[in-house]
Amino acid sequence: MASIIKKINLILIFVLSTTVLFSQNKNNVSLEKKKIKVFILSGQSNMVGWGEASKLPDNLRNGNAQKLMFENGKWQQLKPFKPVNKGQKKYGLNGDTFGPEISFAEEISKSYPENTIGIIKSSSGGTGILAWSPNWTREQADRSGDGRKGDLYKVLLDKIKAAQKEADLEIVGFLWHQGGKDTKEVALGKEYFDNLKALITGLRRDLNLPTMPVLIGSSVSEETLNNISKAALEKRPGAEYVIRARFQAEKNIPNVKVVVTPKLKKHPKNVHYNTKGQLGLGEYYANAYVKFVH
Repeated sequence: MASIIKKINLILIFVLSTTVLFSQNKNNVSLEKKKIKVFILSGQSNMVGWGEASKLPDNLRNGNAQKLMFENGKWQQLKPFKPVNKGQKKYGLNGDTFGPEISFAEEISKSYPENTIGIIKSSSGGTGILAWSPNWTREQADRSGDGRKGDLYKVLLDKIKAAQKEADLEIVGFLWHQGGKDTKEVALGKEYFDNLKALITGLRRDLNLPTMPVLIGSSVSEETLNNISKAALEKRPGAEYVIRARFQAEKNIPNVKVVVTPKLKKHPKNVHYNTKGQLGLGEYYANAYVKFVH
């Protein structure tokens, strides 16, 4: 009788341990012999994301093993995971949120069906480009009021290096969606090209990827900018400089492409893209990338 009870206990321990192991790994993936095609994403609040997970179809909300993200020190299935913040709750958002990474990975995987797509994202809402300077100083970052946020270039680079330690990566692109904070002041706007060039040059150098494709988002095209009245730009005195700097980067820095992202849906009385807008933003980037590199 004792031996039977012992056997039953062993079986129960096995079943329980297997169940626990499965529950711990249901969002993780086996990375053995798997090379991940990786895109780095960074920028301000529309890169952070104001999309609502509850409004996504199941396949995008739950993710799968072919589209991954590096978060909390590990590679796992790409899906919305960031809880709404206080500012987002004021606009009625609930649950988990997401940025352009969800639809970007979904669309890009259609062009690379044999590959596992990986996303490394490090972004910060309401933040000027000097916070991402490869030569960061608090004094410089404080020019846009961002010194307290720390060295975001180091944060980004550290995250990439941590991701590289966990899997075999092929980094194939950098997506940059930022600039709003720098449009508020003429001085910052006038420096935007130099600061953007420094960021691109530094990242390519530190990752040893001198020709890494870089995509820069802009809701306004160069043609549209040329037809905007000066009065329309008064609330953002540095806007024209920032927008022109993006297109200057495209013309003067090798392997850089501006992704024009017009007419995306936003939350009411808000500059942030809603769920449809975030999905559209990711699709803009994916389609532009495929055209750019092929």
